[in-house]
Amino acid sequence: MIGSTSHSLQRSITRALSLILFAGSVCASNAGLASAQAQPPNRQAAQLSPQSSPPPQSRGSVSLAPAVVMVRCNFGQSYTQGLTITNQTDQQFTFEMIAQDVIVRDGKRISVPAGETERGIAATAVFSQKQVIVAPRETATVGVTFTIPPETSLRGAIAIFRGLNQISSNGPVKMTASLGSLFTFTVSGDIQITGAPVEVTAQSPTANLRISQSLTNTGSEPVVAHGVAAVLDEAGALVGKTPFDEKRLFPGEQLVFAAFYPSELKTGRYRVLVSFQFDKKILTNSTDFVVQ
Repeated sequence: MIGSTSHSLQRSITRALSLILFAGSVCASNAGLASAQAQPPNRQAAQLSPQSSPPPQSRGSVSLAPAVVMVRCNFGQSYTQGLTITNQTDQQFTFEMIAQDVIVRDGKRISVPAGETERGIAATAVFSQKQVIVAPRETATVGVTFTIPPETSLRGAIAIFRGLNQISSNGPVKMTASLGSLFTFTVSGDIQITGAPVEVTAQSPTANLRISQSLTNTGSEPVVAHGVAAVLDEAGALVGKTPFDEKRLFPGEQLVFAAFYPSELKTGRYRVLVSFQFDKKILTNSTDFVVQ
């Protein structure tokens, strides 16, 4: 019976899942996102860091790179990053540069204008230019410097290219284009997440088995978590596995990670073992379920 699976078997499965997680992990920098170490405290802003990858060249679009910048630093340090916007349209765009703080309320992440939050990071933003014009088929780079206030509990800010000119949609509605880069700041080793009980939604003639778990960032630093769910049969043998999409959690933020098992399961008793990797740590939970 699944309920009598030995502790040694569970430890073996957990170790196997850990290897799967580490082998399948992808750093944000390898996914085209920028990650950088802040310079030592010297009361001067850090130098512009190089782009992790060239800006996307999607025809007929406006894009911004890097999309995410992850910084390790200390309170009071400054960090400078170059942001490159690419205009692959036939229209000229004018943007003003603004910053917003990332905060968490009732477990949900929101952004607020600079200056609205005490000890906010966005209020420290200094841009190399306040406005930028990007001609058709051209790129432009703007530098932004953030300084981490002493003893702030915030860990994120957004540098935004806010569009000033309206875009025609061949109709009565006019729109503006705005793009932003997310900055996350890690200043300590207090990295923790906790998980609610694993939930399983039974498969049906029109939907596969759904496996989900709610994770909460209970530490003081941003966390990037990714995981895998392994399905075991009644004898404890591995039937198959399915991955969870990688997600970022700010301190206090709560997110649901969900995945669909790709195959139809036969009638019987099963156990699902869910493991998440974050900052070289592993969080594992399990639950039993029946397929009728």
